[in-house]
Amino acid sequence: MVSALYARNASFKRSSPNDPIYLTTQDFRLIDAGKNFARWFVRIPIRRGTAVFAPLRMRGRDERELASLKLHDSRLVERKGKFELHLSVSRDVEINHAYRSVLGVDLGERYMAVSCTLGDASNPTPRFYGRNVRSIRRHYAWLRRRLGELKKLSVIKRIKDTEQRKVNTILHQISRAIVDEAKENDAVIVLGDLKGIRNHSRGRRMNRIVANMPFHKLTQYITYKANWEGIPVITASEAYTSKTCHNCNSEGKRVSQGLFRCQACQHEFNADMNGAINIGKRLWDYMFQSGALGSELIRGSSF
Repeated sequence: MVSALYARNASFKRSSPNDPIYLTTQDFRLIDAGKNFARWFVRIPIRRGTAVFAPLRMRGRDERELASLKLHDSRLVERKGKFELHLSVSRDVEINHAYRSVLGVDLGERYMAVSCTLGDASNPTPRFYGRNVRSIRRHYAWLRRRLGELKKLSVIKRIKDTEQRKVNTILHQISRAIVDEAKENDAVIVLGDLKGIRNHSRGRRMNRIVANMPFHKLTQYITYKANWEGIPVITASEAYTSKTCHNCNSEGKRVSQGLFRCQACQHEFNADMNGAINIGKRLWDYMFQSGALGSELIRGSSF
């Protein structure tokens, strides 16, 4: 939950103007004023005996929910003369243990994530997310090299912040879309285990690209947003999911980065879609063919 705090003239002690100000719950408090122009205000002490009161501008949904949430240590960030109060909040959530379907999510280098729902539908439809993350990373890597040659270190630091903001925005959009897809299909989410995603030799250039992709951060975003909605996130081993045909379970090969071809049934599929379906099938088989209860599975976060 992010709320904008406008306090242009307030002064805070920081080592650098770009550093965030970390606030404990003893440092600040929110006030429910119930006013028409701003329901919530924040009181932040700026020096002994002096504090700034500022209205919070936030989305209507956030404003309504804030009264029922538990507040934790937060931080204040200044951007172009304006302050953003990044609130850390929590709430008790009841995890659902019964589902009609499984949403398999494959994390990869061409697309950040490819999802596919397995359940009542006989022909699962894949969704592709985050193809532009790789191009953003590549662009800024090239830009840093050029600026490094010119010894412009301050500019390198500034563009790093810009790159992170752009990528984080995309990751939030991807994770939100995946969680919404799971809600829409009454599905539990299963992600490919990240442990082996960087261990496969693809060549020096491709390994560098994979190492720079923010897979772990995307996994965190999906997990906390799903848990907030009462949806658990399970991790499944990715072993052989890229080499197995989801149609006939025979061994095939990835003839190119984006194409999988089965040597047995001769079908061709998008390689990332094939991986997402295989990841989802592992949980689907475990939950619905082996007779395992959802609550039993959720006790462990991986299988």
